[in-house]
Amino acid sequence: IIVIFAALCVITPVVKGTPLLTASNILNILSQASPRMFLALGVAGLILLAGTDLSIGRMVGMGMTAATIVMHNGPNTGGVFGHVFDFSGLPVLVRVFLALVVCVVLCTVFTTIAGFFTAKFKMHPFISTMATMLVIFGLVTYSTKGTSFGAIDSTIPNMIIPRIKVLGNFPTIILWAVAAVIVVWFIWNKTTFGKNLYAVGGNPEAASVSGISVFWVTVGAFVMAGVLYGFGSWLECIRMMGSGSAAYGQGWEMDAIAACVVGGVSFTGGIGKISGCVVGVFIFTALTYSLTVLGIDANLQFVFSGIIILVAVMLDCLKYVQKK
Repeated sequence: IIVIFAALCVITPVVKGTPLLTASNILNILSQASPRMFLALGVAGLILLAGTDLSIGRMVGMGMTAATIVMHNGPNTGGVFGHVFDFSGLPVLVRVFLALVVCVVLCTVFTTIAGFFTAKFKMHPFISTMATMLVIFGLVTYSTKGTSFGAIDSTIPNMIIPRIKVLGNFPTIILWAVAAVIVVWFIWNKTTFGKNLYAVGGNPEAASVSGISVFWVTVGAFVMAGVLYGFGSWLECIRMMGSGSAAYGQGWEMDAIAACVVGGVSFTGGIGKISGCVVGVFIFTALTYSLTVLGIDANLQFVFSGIIILVAVMLDCLKYVQKK
């Protein structure tokens, strides 16, 4: 992938007449990657348990919709079950905090449900998260009639994720992603829960015999994922100035999962590092950005992503087979 990206850096100036690796482009790539970092960090914990999450994209759509409704200035352009909300009477900071809480709570509720069914009934996360994905999309689409809720208050982005002009128009949304990486790294590497996460992912039977509650570790991983999804969708809403709808975020689960796999978080369970996840997110975002700059059709970009995922998982499986 690095070779492909290097080739794109050479091809882009020739084809488009503009260099790809400029300070502005790098900051744009990092800015776009920041909300996705939260999603990848969330699903990385589930992949560490040899699981996955198919509902991420719909979580983003739900969070974007909820956050836009709360942070919209004036009566909303659409309603929820026919009721039009207006939170403009609240102070701006209260609306911002309320939007964050709503996003985190909504996402955590659904991930907890999926986690409970996975842990209690030994249901594969593919099935439990597919079920929540369908429920979320159905509820949000039905309740909002598929309406887009317009933009959020224009003052909010400059309050929460301002650009620092002194540092070359530096987007501070990157600092949110850095904070998330530090927190999740600490949880994975410096807490009992993190150690148990690796143990359960590597061998749940042995972990159970050792006195580790596989049930609560599994549910805990899903809860942590929900909190991160909520933060990610809230940040994306602020970055994009709102425009929340049920359809937003479609396919984002594939990007998040692919970033983890490319970064070395193994589907065999118990193997992976936060640093790999971070690199995976940046690589995929940079690749997408590069292809867009080159004018490659968005549909063809899915082809590139699919090939990369296939090759990455194949290499991962080969390592596992060789160990066996």
